[in-house]
Formats: sequence, C-alpha cells, structure tokens
Amino acid sequence: MGAIALIRKGVNYMLSHITPFVEYTATEQGNWWDKILELLSNMSTYAIAFMVWLLSIYLFNKFNKYIVLIIMSPVMAMLSERVAEITNGKKTIFDGKQLVRDVVRGIGIALRNMFVELFLGFVIWFGGIYLTIFLPPLGILISPLLVIISFLISSYFYGFSILDYTNEQKKLSMSESIADIRKHKGLATGIGSVFVLWMMIPVIGVSIATITCTVAGTVAHNSK
Repeated sequence: MGAIALIRKGVNYMLSHITPFVEYTATEQGNWWDKILELLSNMSTYAIAFMVWLLSIYLFNKFNKYIVLIIMSPVMAMLSERVAEITNGKKTIFDGKQLVRDVVRGIGIALRNMFVELFLGFVIWFGGIYLTIFLPPLGILISPLLVIISFLISSYFYGFSILDYTNEQKKLSMSESIADIRKHKGLATGIGSVFVLWMMIPVIGVSIATITCTVAGTVAHNSK
C-alpha cells in the first residue's frame, strides 16, 4: 500500500507541473476551432497521465531490482568465483580481502549502471511525454515502444552488473570491464532479460534470478 501511495503521489506531482502547459478551455461563444483545441487538450492530459504513470512504475521497479543486486552482491561474488573454479578446474584459495573488494566493486558497478540507466530512461520517457503534449494520440502509440526500449536497456545494465563479477576475477579494471562488456552486449542483454523475467515471480524470484543468472553469466562469459 505504501508503494502504491508513493507512486500515486509522484504521478500527481508530475502532472501538476505538466498539465498547465496543455490545458485549454473553450469559451461559451467559442468557434469550432476552440472546440478542437479543447478536445486536443483533454486528450493530451489523459495521454500524459498515462505516460507519467508508466514512468513511475518504471522507476519503482528500477530501484527495486538494483537494491536486490546490491544486497545480493556478496552471494553473487562467491557464487561466480565458485562456478569459475568448476569450469576452469582451478582451485582458488579463499581470500576475505578479495571477497570484500569484489563486493565493493559489485556495488559500485550497480550504482554506476543505475545512474546511467536512469539518465537514459529520463531522456527517453520525457522525450515521449514532450511529443505527447503536441500529438496526444502519439503518446498511446509510442508507449509500447518505450516499454520495449526501456526493457532492453534495463536488461543490458542488469547483465552488465552480473558479468562484471567474471571480469573482476580476470583482474580487469572497471574501464576495461566496461569496454569488454560492450563487446558482448548481446550476452549482457540476454542474461539481464532473464534476470528481469525471473524477478517478476514473487518471493522466490529473487533467489532464482540471482543464482541462475550468475551461474549462466559466469559460464557463458568465461567461454568467450
């Protein structure tokens, strides 16, 4: 209930700042052009409300998934290392300091990806809202396209966070890891999309997404 109330409050706040730009009321003696402008204004208001509602849901889910990545980073770091041992056949001596470095790096990567993704998300969604102000029907038509684009971007950055654990084991710096994962953006997007889909399952989705995607990402990336 608290999350729903927060989303509703965010939607109302954004609408209060956007709708004044599109409001138009025809006078009683208004001509046919005034009536058309009033109709377009009403269409814009509803279309913008729909777009802002989707944006609010998008942001809520975004923070939720990145919180999971941050909280589960110790588990993912250890699991990725263990999978690498099995696939490479090399025994790794446990190093507490290295594990801490892996966790800190994982959190740093997750935060970096979150801010970059949020920036891209705002550009895409506010671009869509801007178009909707002038062409109301377009808002309804492009909403599914914006959802698909946002899903692909999210999948890439989630997969990025997962694959970076393998690059940390290879002793790649953060900049080297970024360059490497860009070369394997298809793999990152595929792993991330599975992560997003698993996360849709209540309760057990977090565990399934974390384990399966970390294992799959480590095996696939080590084979590259």
